[in-house]
Amino acid sequence: MIKKKIIGLLLILGIGFGQQVRADEGMWPLFLIKQLQDSMQARGLQLTAEDIYSINKACVKDGIVRLMSKQNRMFCTGEIISQQGLFLTNHHCGYGAIQELSTNEDNILKNGFWAKTQNEERPANFNIGLLSKVEDVTSMILDSLPAGDDEAARTKAVGAAMKAATAKLKDALGESKDMYVIEVIPFWAGNRCLAMYYEVFTDIRLVGTPPENIGKFGGETDNWEWPRHTCDISLFRIYTDANNKPAKFSKENKPYAPKFFFPINIQGPQENSYAMILGYPGRTQRYTYSDGIKFYAEKERPMRVKVRRDILDIYEESMHKDPKIKLMYSDKYAGLSNYWKKFMGEADALKKLNIYDRRKQEENKFAAWVKSGNHTKYNDVINLYTQAYSQIDKYGMFGVYLQDGISNSQPMTFAMGMGPLEALLADKSKKEEAKKMAAEMAADLDKDFKEFHDPIEKKVLASVLMHLVEDLDNAQLPAALVNMANKHKKDYTAMAEEMWKKSFFVNKDKFAKFLKSPSLKTLQKIRFIA
Repeated sequence: MIKKKIIGLLLILGIGFGQQVRADEGMWPLFLIKQLQDSMQARGLQLTAEDIYSINKACVKDGIVRLMSKQNRMFCTGEIISQQGLFLTNHHCGYGAIQELSTNEDNILKNGFWAKTQNEERPANFNIGLLSKVEDVTSMILDSLPAGDDEAARTKAVGAAMKAATAKLKDALGESKDMYVIEVIPFWAGNRCLAMYYEVFTDIRLVGTPPENIGKFGGETDNWEWPRHTCDISLFRIYTDANNKPAKFSKENKPYAPKFFFPINIQGPQENSYAMILGYPGRTQRYTYSDGIKFYAEKERPMRVKVRRDILDIYEESMHKDPKIKLMYSDKYAGLSNYWKKFMGEADALKKLNIYDRRKQEENKFAAWVKSGNHTKYNDVINLYTQAYSQIDKYGMFGVYLQDGISNSQPMTFAMGMGPLEALLADKSKKEEAKKMAAEMAADLDKDFKEFHDPIEKKVLASVLMHLVEDLDNAQLPAALVNMANKHKKDYTAMAEEMWKKSFFVNKDKFAKFLKSPSLKTLQKIRFIA
């Protein structure tokens, strides 16, 4: 039972104890904004909760856009600032689209770009979502779950219920369902589930961007800090069909007429003006247990910084020598360096601000509270958290090397992505499904190898191999990887060279040849990153 409880604690976010929740801080879902109305208006807000979030009338939420990849992965926030669908976002949010629109002959990432007319605006390779409504679907997810399941089984059941609920909600939209993305998200450690409905617009065009040396002035020097000294903006426009509805790119499309847009106050803010933020943040770890804080400060964050820095150094070596390589790898470099700076700042701040000691004091107060009254059901909470984080300390670094190492090596990423195809190839009854999946992968190869430079990728592979073997428990690594390291006496450059010669993940033509006639035996022979 103790082990099951530990597993459960590892699967959820920790909740802080002995803390008062104040209505003027934290991240608040929009459908709860009414709870904050009086408090915000007392501080100077001139809007009502209905002015900010409503499903019955135009409101502030209708002017906030969520940037999404073509596969509907959501990544940034923007705001509509005109009656003709013009929206503003960060330069670093538009960075990837700007890079894709750049060529060595017309490098708008480097030189900047401003369309003089709407005809000069350039198609951007991402979508945007406009939030239609937020719906509480907790009962759809949790009510049917059996009581008494251990956390592993419960987590699996919740995932299946969320997938089924998403499909059901999407079908309920009828003919318009293809215009929407529904994201079902667990909040408050999985005790409440919300469905976010986004109307998705796919014809997005670049209107303007400053040159990179202005939009990304100083690189990461003051990133994640305040004040900023960079013109971190880019401008795009949403286009629709004649009925103001989402449509694929067409010269016949017209600028979107928004329900709401933000007028620009050229006078700027006044002293004591009310300020608030509305957008799409990620997740919070502010309630992490004290041992977790120690893990992040002393181990996890510093190693993320180290792994990313080593890869960035490899990028820089080639990028400084060749402007073509600089353009090719600029988006990858920007993505890596963004969170390299964030993790470095977090590691430093967690120590300087004595977060561990402060959190430990709160936990001690909680322990005293448990002992002081009839709170026996909480007796083992502290011990369970301590045991849970001891497991995180032991195994948690594997996630670091997956996210910051393997995922930043293109050949390794290809290898990781072979799992579904391998499963189909292993089932003889799914031969046709395997062929179809292989064909779909083959169709993406041009895009996959567009930002692939052999000398860089080979050095990155060697660096990632070094970190895997040197930093992690070899008993937990694939045996083939450890055996190769021993064979080469931990010469990671030599390891990378051998893998380069044997693998088709490093060459577009070889990869295409394999996908044309995929073989389970061939795949398993070279794929040891499981």
